[in-house]
Amino acid sequence: MDYKAPRKYSHGRNFGVARQQDFAADIVTRRPYAPYDNGMKKGPNKLSRNLVWTSKEYKSPEGNRPRQNAANGSAKPQVIGTGHRVSNQPRKNAVYGPRSSSLSDTRGCGPRLNGSPKKSVCNFWKDGNCKKGEKCQFLHSWSCFPGLAMVAALEGHKNDIKGIALPQGSDKLFSVSGDGTLLIWDCNSGQCVRSINLQAEAGSLISEGPWVFLGLPNAVKAFNVQNSKDVHLEGVVGQVHAMTAANGMLFAGTSSGSILVWKATDSESDPFKYLTSLEGHHSGEVTCFVVGGEVLYSGSVDKTIKVWDLNTLQCRMTLKQHIGTVTSLLCWDKCLISSSLDGTIKLWACSENESLKVVQTRKQELSVHTLCGMHDAEAKPIMFCSYQNGAVGIFDLPSFEERGKMFSTQTICTLTIGPGGLLFSGDKSGNLRVWSLASGTKV
Repeated sequence: MDYKAPRKYSHGRNFGVARQQDFAADIVTRRPYAPYDNGMKKGPNKLSRNLVWTSKEYKSPEGNRPRQNAANGSAKPQVIGTGHRVSNQPRKNAVYGPRSSSLSDTRGCGPRLNGSPKKSVCNFWKDGNCKKGEKCQFLHSWSCFPGLAMVAALEGHKNDIKGIALPQGSDKLFSVSGDGTLLIWDCNSGQCVRSINLQAEAGSLISEGPWVFLGLPNAVKAFNVQNSKDVHLEGVVGQVHAMTAANGMLFAGTSSGSILVWKATDSESDPFKYLTSLEGHHSGEVTCFVVGGEVLYSGSVDKTIKVWDLNTLQCRMTLKQHIGTVTSLLCWDKCLISSSLDGTIKLWACSENESLKVVQTRKQELSVHTLCGMHDAEAKPIMFCSYQNGAVGIFDLPSFEERGKMFSTQTICTLTIGPGGLLFSGDKSGNLRVWSLASGTKV
């Protein structure tokens, strides 16, 4: 089985979309019309590095402690949204970014208490009233990994975040939630510039080139940030929970277990042509996709992973080692990495007979919800792995040695890699956070 090296982000494109707010406001009701640009053609995925979050440090005037709320005495983190801006405080370390006092080691979670690393965030620190300082047995930081810092908290969603996208050619960040809202954030001001009531529960959100794709019940909406055009993709039955784009095709997985396929065309009036529906391969909801080389992998609540040939759209094999819902998939080097609600992370490698077999299984104490990979400041590959308790483990590849953690108040269900070492996370309570890892790039 042949795999290609995963692509990396490149930088340097100037932003500026004049009519983005206009077209985004009516994506639910307006019918598509010509012309459209074909934004799914192969080419470099250039994104600007001039985002406000790449040079801002998420810190209160008191340091790494959460900001104190004068009204009620509680310490709440600074929230970026309507009426708020990211702090202009510069980084203190141009190479590795800001370091809190809890980041004194390159491995594990900061300083040790009685020889043991601190493993969770102090609840009193979250509320702004921990008086133990460095003697506290819990962390006074949202992360414990060298060079990783939370630089913004974006408030607006009220339910679990289903997708985060930063499309090519735009200075706007898109996020969608189970509360039925699509929010658009300005990357230069850190403010929410548009809130759209979708009148339906969203299931997925991705971007490919200048196109943003939104998965809804019985529908997929596509809109282009460069020409402000949108299109309704026909043929969907059921809620769309997962999407991906590869080889000029869009794949959408539904609650019925089917995968719908559209082909990008050069037609201005019909930019996406419906190809086929891959039926019968999953007996339950399709939860995740990943592409490696000329292969598409799909995971499902039926506990299986299907391996598809992108050239023939035929199923090559079915992988059945998980005993719970497959929640996330990641391709790295020549390997496939899968996670599941059964609490395992499995590493699959190609055997001599071209089949995939499990070569390593890491058992976690909690269910595993999503995976993503990038390179650290030393260009070493690392993997982020979110758990049910809101923690995210950060592992070396291929050793699977845990190097650190980041934290949220609820289970993180969405992780998206951005340019210039940016990482976006969305949890089940609607918290959207922006993280920065100095010199990080996508795996």
